[in-house]
Amino acid sequence: MKLLRNLLIGSYLIGGLAWPAFAQTETVTLPEAIDRALEHATTTRIAEAEKEAAEAGSGLLSSDYIPKINSSLSYTRSQFPQIVTPIRRQGAFPPLDDQLYEANIQADWEIFDFGESRAIRQKAKALADAANVKYELAKMETIESTVSAFVQLQQLRELRRVQQGRLEALKKSKEQLESLYREGRIANVDLLKIEDTIVDAKTSVTATNNNIDQILESLSDDLALQDQLVLEEVVPLKFENDFLFNPDHAPAEQAPSVMAAREKKQAAEFEVKASYRAFLPQFNLFAAEQLRSGSDLEIDDQWMVGIRLNIPLFAGKKIVNNQVKKSEAKSQEIRLEQTRQQYRQQLNKLINAQFETQERIQATETRVTYLEETYRVEFTSYRKGRTTLTDLLTTESKLNSVRAELIARRAQLRILNLNTAVLTGQLTREIAIKMAQGEQL
Repeated sequence: MKLLRNLLIGSYLIGGLAWPAFAQTETVTLPEAIDRALEHATTTRIAEAEKEAAEAGSGLLSSDYIPKINSSLSYTRSQFPQIVTPIRRQGAFPPLDDQLYEANIQADWEIFDFGESRAIRQKAKALADAANVKYELAKMETIESTVSAFVQLQQLRELRRVQQGRLEALKKSKEQLESLYREGRIANVDLLKIEDTIVDAKTSVTATNNNIDQILESLSDDLALQDQLVLEEVVPLKFENDFLFNPDHAPAEQAPSVMAAREKKQAAEFEVKASYRAFLPQFNLFAAEQLRSGSDLEIDDQWMVGIRLNIPLFAGKKIVNNQVKKSEAKSQEIRLEQTRQQYRQQLNKLINAQFETQERIQATETRVTYLEETYRVEFTSYRKGRTTLTDLLTTESKLNSVRAELIARRAQLRILNLNTAVLTGQLTREIAIKMAQGEQL
């Protein structure tokens, strides 16, 4: 009886503690995935298009100080004859015709408006700068999401390996228990207990597989792949070292979110400035070349040049617009302060979470060692008939849960490092790869 029991527990111990190898096919590496995601991820492409649009809107040609040139062609047939050419000589009446052919080319050049047009263009440039910051942030977020997907896949890969190893060990133990039950050496309740444990282990494997599929689907979309990736096509990472990424100098003013909010605030201030200048006069130069002819007349050519002074007297819409722009500028100023506060809070939260996770990793490693020793002691006690199978299965379940927790904590620390680097605007492709591998920067 003792010999069979020793064989049973020995096989269970070996199967429960061993982590079988999981074959991989190297087809998609992390650097390749990052490069492809930066090219195809929808968030990055949207941010790039918005950046290009903002830059186009802030170009030199968008300035109102650039001369405007227009042309027009017209044909008119009237009930009564009209003047075809202007008066050339005093006392001589110009020719008339009921059909007129006319071509005009006009140029208008705003030479001075007390800085209204300049303020409008400065606003456009500030918005372009904000769009550029958002584009850089979108690239960092794309890198972060891609690396996080690889880290989570590695976490789930190792977790499934542990779960499958446990499941195989439980199945072998069940076969041996069934043999002992047929010989009448154990009660039916022991079979029910291990069957319940096997069902729980199978459910855990199924949940892990579902999580893997969800991450692979999202990753495949970001990489613009026609067919969804399978886990064997993703090159595994190595969770070797655990370290904290805590930037020494991370002022709020250099954070991407704060920089973008600051540019938007400046843009709003320039809008207010432009709305004030809209109440002041404008000076324009204009020139025109006119070609006219009747049905049977030669083409008449004349030019005109002049200067125009526009003096706003009353415009209710401009008054309302000025009030709106002042309120919007105040709102952007408050948003900037709010963004600074959120940055400080998020950074403090991430740093605290990093330290907490590192401590939990150390504590969990200690628990693994403790539970392995506990399992060994209870195994010896069970072999001598001093403890029950229930106690042994309880310890085994705790041991596997703590192992899974250790894997999750190590992945969590890497993701927290990535989040911190994105928040402070310091994440690059090379840094992200080192963080995923657990390499010192």
